[in-house]
Amino acid sequence: MALAWELDKQKVPQWLESLRKEFEVIAPVRMHGEIVFVSLSGANQVALDYQNTLAPPKEFFLPPTETMFSFTTSKEGFNIILPEGEEKRRVIFGIRPCDVNALLILDKVFSEDPRDEYYLQKREKTTLVALGCNQPAATCFCGSVGGSPTLSDNFDVLLTELDGSYFVEVASEKGRELVNKTPSLFREAGKASGKKKEQVVEQAKKLATKPVDPLEVARKMAAYFNNSRWAQLGERCMECGGCTYLCPTCYCFDVVDRIEKEKGSRLRCWDCCLLPGFTRMAGDINPRESAEARIKQRFYHKWDYFVERFGVLQCVGCGRCTETALCHIDWEQVFRSVVGELWT
Repeated sequence: MALAWELDKQKVPQWLESLRKEFEVIAPVRMHGEIVFVSLSGANQVALDYQNTLAPPKEFFLPPTETMFSFTTSKEGFNIILPEGEEKRRVIFGIRPCDVNALLILDKVFSEDPRDEYYLQKREKTTLVALGCNQPAATCFCGSVGGSPTLSDNFDVLLTELDGSYFVEVASEKGRELVNKTPSLFREAGKASGKKKEQVVEQAKKLATKPVDPLEVARKMAAYFNNSRWAQLGERCMECGGCTYLCPTCYCFDVVDRIEKEKGSRLRCWDCCLLPGFTRMAGDINPRESAEARIKQRFYHKWDYFVERFGVLQCVGCGRCTETALCHIDWEQVFRSVVGELWT
């Protein structure tokens, strides 16, 4: 059961400064008109008055480019140099519930055999301080995919904004450690605060739920595989890859070797299923040569294949793809079509 405290808003910078003494603190910051996650150089940088960040904090666990190992060559052969392990512990502060749920999805992928220690080491050394959504954006639909603007478990610390303070719930030893760094900043939450928190959550849930049943969509996906509407979507797709790079649950990557004379490195780099070369093979064979085939694969992977393999949807309803897609492909519109409603 989570412990509950209250923290006055004006005390948040003090808490962050105390955490920065022992942790790398990564938090939302306003830059060039957008909210992005960065490593804080000062507590006053943090911006918690936002609906969602431009990009998820996925990059701190699965970097866009990551060195897997370096190597040198000689007459005797290869010498492999592994990267140093993660040393300093980190705090992701102000992460939204949808992005916490996205990490749980990535955990399923990278915990399978063979385990991905590059990802898992970063995950183990990170503490999550989540921030509930009081005012979900119009593009958010976490409530329609089994999520919520808040969390009931799988967090370390959860903040819910009240009038002038945050309702603070602690659900792990990692989270308890953060609060214990500066116990004088916190006071025990009273019943009135708990009731207010529940009211805030219930109101937010209404804003984050669309009239779409995700399980019904998943059940019907197979019957719609050859539907002509996928061709219409393919014509609209600009193949820029923006929706996948901003998606908190996309994890496809390519592996390349960079070699210069007697030394080099093996890199893991993000890839995108919507790019024409994603499935290109030797002999210039490409089983998904058309944009129609690629965008259909993206939808089916998230709403059919992933469900079959892991038992959960590969979508957390953050709405980033809808908000940023230059071709205006709205997931809700696609869902409505799949369950038999009008395609718009």
